[in-house]
Amino acid sequence: MEKTNWYAVFTASRAEKRVKERLEQAGIENYLPVREVEFVRDGLVKRLEVPVITGCIFVRVSEMNLPSVLSIGGVIALLRKEQIPVTIPDELMDSLRILNERAETIEVVNGKVPVGSGVRVIQGELTGVQGELVEVAGRHRVMVHVPCLIDVCANVSLDCVKAL
Repeated sequence: MEKTNWYAVFTASRAEKRVKERLEQAGIENYLPVREVEFVRDGLVKRLEVPVITGCIFVRVSEMNLPSVLSIGGVIALLRKEQIPVTIPDELMDSLRILNERAETIEVVNGKVPVGSGVRVIQGELTGVQGELVEVAGRHRVMVHVPCLIDVCANVSLDCVKAL
């Protein structure tokens, strides 16, 4: 069986959920991190699921099958660095999933947070997340960095982390 890797795929504007459905229909493993947000419209509180990373979905395929991903309607391009598709390590995807599914709030910071020391969360709701410990506005956070794409942060207690 050919080795598979995670890749970030850019989608057409507001097409992330449709692309996810099409990928699933094609049998392609994928992950679309979403969060529920509340907003008020016409005096009513409404809830809506929105992508954490606008215009992006992650796929797990072999390098040989990348052209089939690019043929899916709504897929625009792969995340590339120097014309080479960027592979995303399994551990990084695991950490991103844990942050998205367990953290009460997360923030996409787009590289605005200074780099700190590597840590693994060893207890609490974010157990298993590997990232960097950073301090922002007096609060400690664990930051997961997706190369060439984003940084995602969540609050963490210092007694819950262990240096790598």
